[in-house]
Amino acid sequence: MTAEAAETENAVRDRHQLRTLAVAITTIAVVFCTVAAVIIYAIALNRLWFLHFPLGFYLLAQGLVIFAVVIAFWYVRVQERIDHTRSFNEEMA
Repeated sequence: MTAEAAETENAVRDRHQLRTLAVAITTIAVVFCTVAAVIIYAIALNRLWFLHFPLGFYLLAQGLVIFAVVIAFWYVRVQERIDHTRSFNEEMA
C-alpha cells in the first residue's frame, strides 16, 4: 500500500466518522430540545386535550416515547445509508 493510498483511506475514514458524529449529535440535540420544550410548555399544553387527556400530560407520558422511537429508527436509517455509501466507495476503489 502506497502512502497516497493510505492517505486516501484515512480521508475516507475521517469523512465517515465526521458524518456519523454529525448525525449522532443532531439526533441527540433534537431529542433533548423536544423534551425540554414539552417540559417547559407542559402547563400551557394541558389546556388542550387529546384522547380525553391533557395534551401536556399525554406528550410527557406517551408522546415523547413514541417520538424517541421514531427518531431512533430515523437515525438507524441514516446511519445505514452512510455505511452503505462507504462500503460502496470501498468496492469501487
